[in-house]
Amino acid sequence: MIPGPDQVIACPYCGFLARQRTLISGNTFGAILWSDGKQESPMLPEFPAVTRCRGCKRFYWVDEAEVKGEIEAFGDKSKHMPKEWEHAEPTQHLTIDEYSEALDTGVGSDMPKEQYLRVHFWWAVNDIVRRNANAQIPTRYVQKLHKNLAKLSVLLDERDPNDRIMKAEIAREMGDFTQAIRLLRDVPADFRWVADTIINLSGRKNSLVTQLQPS
Repeated sequence: MIPGPDQVIACPYCGFLARQRTLISGNTFGAILWSDGKQESPMLPEFPAVTRCRGCKRFYWVDEAEVKGEIEAFGDKSKHMPKEWEHAEPTQHLTIDEYSEALDTGVGSDMPKEQYLRVHFWWAVNDIVRRNANAQIPTRYVQKLHKNLAKLSVLLDERDPNDRIMKAEIAREMGDFTQAIRLLRDVPADFRWVADTIINLSGRKNSLVTQLQPS
C-alpha cells in the first residue's frame, strides 16, 4: 500500500476543514470477505464517501466538498502549509446512529447515495457481530435494520449477479431462507462459491453475517 497526499477539504455548508486520506496504490492481500458484501482490506482501506462536519455537524458527501489543497504523505508536512490546515482532522465513517440519521434527514438524495447509506448502515450494524461472534444486535437496532434491508432490497436489480447475491443475503439475514435459496438457483459460475455458501447457511437457518472462505 502506498498512501497518497491528504486532501484538505472544506465543508460545503460552513467551510470547516477536514482531511481526506488518499491512496496511490493498494492491494487485497490479507483481505477478509463477508457474506453481506463487506471487504476488510488492511492494504486497501475504504475511505468515507460521506462524513459529518465537526464544525456545523451536518452530513456531506466528500466528493462535493471543495478541495483547498494537499498535504504530502511523506516529508515535512508543515512546510508551506497554511496555519489553518494544521487542525484539520481526518474524515470519519459514520456511526450506526449517524447513518440512520443521515437517511432520515435526506442525505441520500438519489438512488446511488441512498444505496451507499443503506449498505453502510447494514455493515455498521453487522460490525457488532464481526467484532464478537457471540454478540447480539441490540434490540434498538433490530427493527431499524429490517426496515433498512427491506428498502435496500427494492433498490437492487435481480438481473445483476452482484445485486442478486446481495438480495439473497438480505433475505437470509431477515430469516426468509426460502427466498434466499430461490434467488441463488441460477448464478454465473464466477459467483457460484458465494451463492453456495449462502445457500448452505440458509439450509441451516443461520441468519448471521458470516466470513466467506473462497474455494
